[in-house]
Amino acid sequence: MDGIQLKSAYRLISELFLYPEERNTDQIESEMAWLAEASAELRAPLENFLAAPAAMSSEEYVATLELAPLAPLYLGAYLYEEPQTCRGAGTSGRNGYMLELANIYRHFGVEMAGGEMADFVPVIVEFLAISLEREKEDRIGLRRYLVETLLINGIESLLSALRKCESPYAHLVEALRVALAEDIAQMADGPKWQQPADSNRPQAPAAVHGVTAPVPSTPEAGVEI
Repeated sequence: MDGIQLKSAYRLISELFLYPEERNTDQIESEMAWLAEASAELRAPLENFLAAPAAMSSEEYVATLELAPLAPLYLGAYLYEEPQTCRGAGTSGRNGYMLELANIYRHFGVEMAGGEMADFVPVIVEFLAISLEREKEDRIGLRRYLVETLLINGIESLLSALRKCESPYAHLVEALRVALAEDIAQMADGPKWQQPADSNRPQAPAAVHGVTAPVPSTPEAGVEI
């Protein structure tokens, strides 16, 4: 998979993770244009998702991913326990996690727009697509640190939750795993930034709600330059 295909994979997955009525069908069709040349490992889960009637159902989306969700689309929810008090929210591990994500986005020239949280899966995946083209900002290996340290375990836990409720969105996470594995392989020979030893952010557990993972300017939708 070359860089163009990897970027298209991320953009397609990010768009399909949005509420069905908010998806940009023109963008989906555009990103799907290369699908015939993609590997079967990536193509199959995407085709399985698009073929599932529930994948286009607003009711399925809300029931599974939004209202008292079985599988929330916020990675921090899988890595940190929810604080028990309002006072604890400001110093919680998840709050520190989201701040770290937002700071990484900002390092690459990306600012959050629309009030969405930094650990929202469509935002994360779209950022992965954007940052692929910003090699100049990644000389210290911050992007590799993001993928291997901050994302993988949460993605695995999200997949586990989606499989338990037999959601078609599990197919999207399976496709995302393939893209992330390729991304990691392409970064393997480069540097990886290390968090300072005196950092105040609590280290995320392997996963709170799932299994550990094997480690194998122009405005954009959802973000703002």
